[in-house]
Amino acid sequence: MKTETMRHRVRLLAIVTLATCAFTAAANAQSFTGKFTLPYEVHWGAVVLPAGDYSITMESSSVPALVSSANGEIKMFTRLPITANSEKGAAGLLISVRGDERTVRSVNLPQYGASLIYKPFSKAERELLAKGGQLQTVPVFAAKK
Repeated sequence: MKTETMRHRVRLLAIVTLATCAFTAAANAQSFTGKFTLPYEVHWGAVVLPAGDYSITMESSSVPALVSSANGEIKMFTRLPITANSEKGAAGLLISVRGDERTVRSVNLPQYGASLIYKPFSKAERELLAKGGQLQTVPVFAAKK
């Protein structure tokens, strides 16, 4: 009987500890809202975004981001990103160029120490980039709260 009570207490303590860690991690997840201007049309997932002003809102790096045009006509959710360590430099969209097509590959957020990868480069694409493939960066500016 004493052994069962002790096991119950240990199990309860473990559950409370795990729940506390989960809630702490959720509370520490940093949201981000930024603005950017696309000087040209880009593909982001299955969506084609025309040139223009946009905002991006992320509740955390583990959920899709909301991208909206400044006029509110375009709204899209991104895929779930792969999170990696951020690249040095300013916040921005990393865009690959292949012919006339531009594709958003990632969002670099050095102020949060994260780079959110939406379309990883394949081995063949990495080899092309090493030979002088084109990458462009569009700055993302943190929105004032």
